[in-house]
Amino acid sequence: MEERKSLKEEKVVIPKETLAKYEDKAARRIARRVRIPGFRPGKAPISVVKQKFAKEVREEAILEALNEEVKRIVDERGWKLVSSPRIKAQSDEGDAYEFTVEFEIYPEIHIPDLTQVKVKKRIRQITDAHVEERIQEFKEENATLQPVDREVREGDVVLAEFFIRKDGKEGQRRRARIYVRANELDEDLYNAILGKKAGDEIVLPGEEGEEEVYVIKNVYEVQYPSDEELAELLGYPPDRLREKIREELIEEAQKEAESELEMAIIQELLRLSPFDPPPSLVYEVYKQIRPQIERQVPPEEVEEAAVQNAAFLVARDLLILKLIEDRELDITDEEIIQYLKEEGVQNPESFLKEAKRRGKYDELRNRYLIRKAYDYLKQTVQIEPEFV
Repeated sequence: MEERKSLKEEKVVIPKETLAKYEDKAARRIARRVRIPGFRPGKAPISVVKQKFAKEVREEAILEALNEEVKRIVDERGWKLVSSPRIKAQSDEGDAYEFTVEFEIYPEIHIPDLTQVKVKKRIRQITDAHVEERIQEFKEENATLQPVDREVREGDVVLAEFFIRKDGKEGQRRRARIYVRANELDEDLYNAILGKKAGDEIVLPGEEGEEEVYVIKNVYEVQYPSDEELAELLGYPPDRLREKIREELIEEAQKEAESELEMAIIQELLRLSPFDPPPSLVYEVYKQIRPQIERQVPPEEVEEAAVQNAAFLVARDLLILKLIEDRELDITDEEIIQYLKEEGVQNPESFLKEAKRRGKYDELRNRYLIRKAYDYLKQTVQIEPEFV
């Protein structure tokens, strides 16, 4: 598994007796860029330069010798560097200079026999309940609020002023929109607000002797569009509302299943052929995704989640690039146009032509070459449907 690591350490030994030739070259370079009294630029004898700039000559000679040795190691190992080698430790005791050099390289990635890889494809079955749930979601999105002069009931929306009161002193008043739903609202507030009217005051116990005060300003009844009205809003024939909603849900489920399948294939390939993604690449992705992770998980979980996600994304991309290289995958303009059509792009031929004119062709081509690589994986591995 050593070849699958992205960080390597090598000990580099430079005998001091071999530095003479490097010191001569270093002295000549230094002579060209410094001024020595009594000599024209670049014309001072090497012996004089070595004497006056002994420390600089020695350091530059060591660096050149080290660079040559590092290059030899990289060439011999056949490594592809991710970043510049880093000196972790050094010693000049005895008759040689010794360095411990860390190399960050692209690890070797082995694509297993894809025909033997087995993954499950989870497919969500769409039921009547799913259809009705989506219809209700659409109705709520398109609902209107009708002001009513009555007591608050389940399902109403209440506009209130909220403030904290302590020892008879009121804090700053703020507007609050309260959705009166038993499964969403705080139980104490829900029970207190039912049956109240505009102008009523609700007082709930707060922390450290405080009171939470709500003053009801307006009560609204939520009015949902009828099936016929919703169909018109969505641009569907009234008698085909549920049919169209079902078609949308099936299409969503198919896209979701394809996305999850691609993830499952990548995870299985990484399980079968693990490798360490280069830390510097992981860090760059980590910086990009951390703000998004911060919005998704509790603060104490952000760091671990961001690092894990970044490592996976880098490993995924390197795996796909290796697949493209190993299988010599390529993509034609005709295939790109077909992908554009599948994504609903109007006039894909003109879109592709414009991408070329604006210098965006390579970006577009790489995007769909990766898309083709995923299609290749799904066509090659063994897929077992699992209906959920």
